[in-house]
Amino acid sequence: MCIIAIQPLGVKIKESTLKNCWDANKDGAGIMYVENGKIIVNKEMHSFNEFMKLKKHADKVHSNIVMHFRIATSGGINDRNCHPFRINNDLYFCHNGILDIDVPLNSNINDTQIFNNSFMKGLPDNFVQNDTIMGLLEYTIGNRNKFVFMDATGQFYILNENVGKWDNGAWFSNESYKRQSYSYYPTKWDFYGKEKKNEKYSIEDNFEYCESCNEVHSLDNMVHDSYFDMLLCTKCSEWILEEK
Repeated sequence: MCIIAIQPLGVKIKESTLKNCWDANKDGAGIMYVENGKIIVNKEMHSFNEFMKLKKHADKVHSNIVMHFRIATSGGINDRNCHPFRINNDLYFCHNGILDIDVPLNSNINDTQIFNNSFMKGLPDNFVQNDTIMGLLEYTIGNRNKFVFMDATGQFYILNENVGKWDNGAWFSNESYKRQSYSYYPTKWDFYGKEKKNEKYSIEDNFEYCESCNEVHSLDNMVHDSYFDMLLCTKCSEWILEEK
């Protein structure tokens, strides 16, 4: 369920690694960095090559770079629901995970935006520099959710950093960046009686991604969560039941 990738100054994430992120998280990608003292946010829904054009421009700017590759769990599949999101003029953020909040049926916006609109936009403008507020936020979202903020200075801030992984100087919110590129990504609908739009698979039909931990599991070890309308591995399903 999504991946966040941070490319700090002086680090270069390989294009093949970003392609893995794109292929494993297929519902759009966003990028943010700072140029001339302003946070620049761009989103691409359809083409990895177009996304790489955005990334290559960002590489030329003296800034840390934060990228988000999405798998939709609520809200529509469109640029409106594609991360990053604005908190205020000098602060944007990305989210990886599922927040334990009520999302209205057929909501046009996702859980991240509901949380942002209802809570984070009311916090002080510089709350990312307040350890108490950041600690409370981290406790509130739980250790299965990761937030990455970027301010207008280009500094990034990570909630639940230890749940992700640093690799060759870059940080990833989970390990889907390691996967092989797939020519077709099977979705939960392929296993619930809806017609497949593409019969070309690069993984076996009896395997699927858990939309919480983003790991591949046998369908025998997957369950459908009717509340979130998601396929989950048994471990994540048990955790979500405990959190409900």
